[in-house]
Amino acid sequence: MAVMTVATTAQAGSYELTLELATDRLLPGRLVDGRLRIATARGGEIRGARVTMVGVETWRYDTTTVDAQGHTRTETRTATQDLPSIPIALSGPLALAAGGTHDFAFQVPVPELGPATFDGTELAVGWVVEANLDVPGFDPKVTMPVLVLQPTALLRAGVVTVAEFALYPAAEGEAGDIRGSIWLDPSPLCIGAPFKGRLDLESGAPRSVQEVRLELRVHAKATVGGGRSETITMWVGQLASEGEFGGGAQALPFASTLPELWLPTIETPHGRTDAQFHVIVATAWARDPHLIRDVALCSTTEL
Repeated sequence: MAVMTVATTAQAGSYELTLELATDRLLPGRLVDGRLRIATARGGEIRGARVTMVGVETWRYDTTTVDAQGHTRTETRTATQDLPSIPIALSGPLALAAGGTHDFAFQVPVPELGPATFDGTELAVGWVVEANLDVPGFDPKVTMPVLVLQPTALLRAGVVTVAEFALYPAAEGEAGDIRGSIWLDPSPLCIGAPFKGRLDLESGAPRSVQEVRLELRVHAKATVGGGRSETITMWVGQLASEGEFGGGAQALPFASTLPELWLPTIETPHGRTDAQFHVIVATAWARDPHLIRDVALCSTTEL
């Protein structure tokens, strides 16, 4: 049994439940080691104990109604659905003496395909590990939030649908007289990890710019009738400051680290997400040209 590194405790009546896990960052298709400790001041009869990994998908959608006078009204509603779970029995009937404790070691399977944790507004996926007792009168429980990670392997295996060039090291972009290849390494990009890139630029005459900005944008959409969508700017960088930009061929490198925002590329029963990398040439009194390429986002390279 692995050494436990995260723990949480809940008090319910005369019972104190402590839930411990080896880690709260979980890999799909793997087992997570854990332990449940039951302590009771007065003692009591327990009919059973179990632990379950519980996932919930949340999405938002708009509904429009028309009243008798022909007036329309649109409302935004939130829907949720539990993801498939497998309860693990830890104990049958058990008697605990006053002041007694009992420990149960366990392993909980993480669903092979997730979906991974996604922290959006219009679409979200959240997971907890929950342990509960079956006792007369009420069922004490303790829960711990966990992160289900999106591995590189699932994205590369095609289990999650990504845009055609999202996993390529380089992809072409064009906006007006500005053309270029956007290189990114690694591919897919990983949440919370360093990355580097390069813009191989081809452009016409130099132009005066306010800046050349880099943005990583995540698009999340509920794929249901009236499903809402959102675009989240996950990361912003700068390739060039105010001044002259362009003119001929240039190779412009950049590097940074993505923040730990849990916005990986996923598919769910009711939604999906995609990501794009933008090179934005901010120009005064004119539309800003965007060179755009598709990308994919994982939340771990361990698998």
